[in-house]
Amino acid sequence: MTRVLFLAESFHPVLGGGERHTRRLATALAQQGVPATVLTRRGDASWPADESLDGVRVVRVGPAGPGRTGKYAMVPAVLGALRRLQDQFDVLVVRGTRVLGLPGVLAARLLHKRVVLQCEVSGEMSGEIYTWGTAFDHGAVRALVRAGVAVRNGLFADADRLVAISERTREEFLDAGFAPDRVELIPHGIDVEAFRPASAPERTALRERLILPVEARLVAFTGRLLRGKGVEVLVEAFGRLAPRHPDAHLVLVGSGAGQVLSMEEALRARVANAGLGSRVTFTGRVENVADYLRASDVYAFPSYFEAMPLSLLEAASCGLPCVASRIGGVVDVIDDGRSGVLVEAGDVNGLAAALGALLDMPARGAALGAAARAAALARFDERDNVARYRELFLEIGT
Repeated sequence: MTRVLFLAESFHPVLGGGERHTRRLATALAQQGVPATVLTRRGDASWPADESLDGVRVVRVGPAGPGRTGKYAMVPAVLGALRRLQDQFDVLVVRGTRVLGLPGVLAARLLHKRVVLQCEVSGEMSGEIYTWGTAFDHGAVRALVRAGVAVRNGLFADADRLVAISERTREEFLDAGFAPDRVELIPHGIDVEAFRPASAPERTALRERLILPVEARLVAFTGRLLRGKGVEVLVEAFGRLAPRHPDAHLVLVGSGAGQVLSMEEALRARVANAGLGSRVTFTGRVENVADYLRASDVYAFPSYFEAMPLSLLEAASCGLPCVASRIGGVVDVIDDGRSGVLVEAGDVNGLAAALGALLDMPARGAALGAAARAAALARFDERDNVARYRELFLEIGT
């Protein structure tokens, strides 16, 4: 019997796409006879250090508290926990290479375990993610970072498999010199039954229950309100289209509270300063994301970096016409002009124009949304995703 341990920088109760995917995958594997454990950081001292969650054991190590440094400070505790748990897993799956990739691969080899690496965002293999949006994003530093990343990638070559969750991340692995037969392309999957289109009566009932304007045209964003997600671009774009679309209302589903890269306070201030307070809803942290999506008319996803955005998949599965940045794994989900609309990341005018056009032409939006739903059913059903992971783990774990 193959037993799997997922090593992740963060996990439940953190509500992010990667965290949700790991939880659902681990739970499904456990239900199918592949025992799963998650080893992660105890970001808050109130969280249990060891618990069972939907049949999955979750082990959390310190240090507690927010901050980027906590992710690196957790490495010694992670190594100690892996040694203690070595008799309880056969395959180590490392979610994200930036912090835990190298320690995970080295620990797996010392413990004689199989190891699978998976990128979380685009730019991990090239090194672009390390300098983007910082004061160090210039030629000399970028060159130095990329040289260091190349050395690290050479050590990653010892991994048994590398999982790419989009065509773009697969290309990054291949560009970094990994053999094609070691790279598995397994896109994220979503619950296509929970995330399904709503009928008109269902949409009205959801809006009433969620206290959203019933007669408005709702533009939704779902995800953490963090730097790099482009939510400030969306707020600016909404401000530009709002005068021409008096029935439009923006719903920002998620929070940045407690996160180092949080933009939430700045976004709230920007909305207030623009006089848009009555036309923008901040939901804060919620569990019922599907309800908000099913209550909406249009979806916006203006992120700068994404390997395979779970939030966008969920919106597509709900049959929403989506406007998204032409980046990373987004292009795996959205066929521009057929199942959604792509704009350049950071293009406020382009985003405003695309959203405005969909608000003006609901029939076109409905057609795009139907195509997005069909693509989700055909390519991103989580049952297929789980089956492929299970096959991979059983193959390398025996």
